[in-house]
Amino acid sequence: MTEQQTDLKEFWGQVIEKVKEGDINLSLWEALEAGIPLIIEDDKLVIGFTPANMKHSGYLSNPGNAATIRRAVEAVAGKRLQIELIEGDTIASWEGVKERAAAAATHTERTAQVSIQHKGAAARWQELAQQIRELYYDIGGREQPLSHARFLIKAIPLIAETEDEMRAEDPQGEELHERELDRIFDRIASLCGMPGGLVALEYLRYKGSRKKA
Repeated sequence: MTEQQTDLKEFWGQVIEKVKEGDINLSLWEALEAGIPLIIEDDKLVIGFTPANMKHSGYLSNPGNAATIRRAVEAVAGKRLQIELIEGDTIASWEGVKERAAAAATHTERTAQVSIQHKGAAARWQELAQQIRELYYDIGGREQPLSHARFLIKAIPLIAETEDEMRAEDPQGEELHERELDRIFDRIASLCGMPGGLVALEYLRYKGSRKKA
């Protein structure tokens, strides 16, 4: 046992004695004695429990008991310390807890970033849908097949350009992009009175020819 561990053990023993000066609470006392002080880090007192004793942590986290313990810790330490209860009775256990917390925080941050990207992409697709609608109504003789063809000749490159931009900005939004493309094709099909599948086919042909070029 290192000197720091010895000091912590003595410190925790004093905390337990301070708690025992209050009302009799055998369950709380037993739970405190099952706890193993591991480290004081960044004003945080880390108390570990072996897997078999982890059940005792519930007594320490109970709001009433937690307040009693905080007061005892502050009285012994001379300052307020946050108490962290973990499963594991070694410093390595604590390091593992921190690593998992950091990984979870990173995952949460990435998820938030992806969500923001998705929202931005969805707004851009909606903007494109409006552009397609305006493009259609700007074409004269809209009821004529030739006008529909001219409309498609202008709309399809615009869609392809937007798709490329959206996939570059939000590469993880595959499902979103596919769904919005389908909606665009359905909108064009409705405007031109033609099957959506045919619109999609012409779009894929355009993209295929662009790759060959």
